[in-house]
Amino acid sequence: MSSLFPLKTGERLECRIIDEPGDKRVPELRALLGHKGPIWQYHLDEWAEGRVKRLETRFYVGFIGKRMVGNIMTVEYKGVGLMGHVFTPPEQRRKGICDALMEFHMEDFRRREGRVLYLNTGYDSPPWHIYRRHGYQPIPGNPGSMWWSPGSWEPEELYRELDRAEVSDPEWQHWPSMNLFALLSTGEIVKNVTYGLYAVHPAEWEFLSIMHAVRQEQANVQAKILETRDGHVAGLATLAPERRWGRPATTYVFDLCVHPNGAEKVPELIEEFTWPQAHVLAYAAETGHLTIDLLAESDFHPHSHIERFFDGQVGLVIMDRD
Repeated sequence: MSSLFPLKTGERLECRIIDEPGDKRVPELRALLGHKGPIWQYHLDEWAEGRVKRLETRFYVGFIGKRMVGNIMTVEYKGVGLMGHVFTPPEQRRKGICDALMEFHMEDFRRREGRVLYLNTGYDSPPWHIYRRHGYQPIPGNPGSMWWSPGSWEPEELYRELDRAEVSDPEWQHWPSMNLFALLSTGEIVKNVTYGLYAVHPAEWEFLSIMHAVRQEQANVQAKILETRDGHVAGLATLAPERRWGRPATTYVFDLCVHPNGAEKVPELIEEFTWPQAHVLAYAAETGHLTIDLLAESDFHPHSHIERFFDGQVGLVIMDRD
């Protein structure tokens, strides 16, 4: 699939899709995205080596003549996706390249009957206004995160039959729905202390960090996903060394957050962990009654309580498991 778009300069932009690691244009694409940080390069490396399974990865690239001058990436699983890596080199900006690539990727997503795309950017930034103009809508509670659907979309439709949910290891196809899950307004303030997920917060970068950590044995990080019958994320649990106090710390942190409809599956989720011979802490906001109850049912006990820890005068509950 390719399309031609007129630019403000009178030039023409040819838009194409790269979706195979063996595409001859991949080296030029990697050079275009060479400014991306290490954790983003981790996904690009894994995709280029053919190790990203089940996750559909597409790069919508624009050419002026033979030169690649812009990119938008989508990663998708069963119609739920993330849009990102939007980039035009500085010398090519203000020509309308980004607008053309926005139209191109949205039309292709619509043609393939995709369900929803999410993105994360700086609220009220120039890119945010471009995305808003093309139909992406800000998410209440975190307006720098946005979504767009070519049809009707209600996130809760993913979590209606969690009695059939299963526990799995995090895999690449979980990336889009992990981001979606972290952005849900479930009422939980504390979702994952280790990876900095609180309230309504994207998990685009955090998912990559988890994937990278669990594949390095020396990191001593364990992670499990509660997976819907369609393979989307309905819960996340991680067990990792406490890093905030440096190397001398020997305490672990267990983080648990599940969709309320999947609460009965938590014992199965927790059974999958190998517990270290160490002190293990867990955290929850005092309003997070579901998480507190689930932790208590899994051998965690009250340890301490910090009053008025969060905005709104909500306290922090600390539990432990010896």
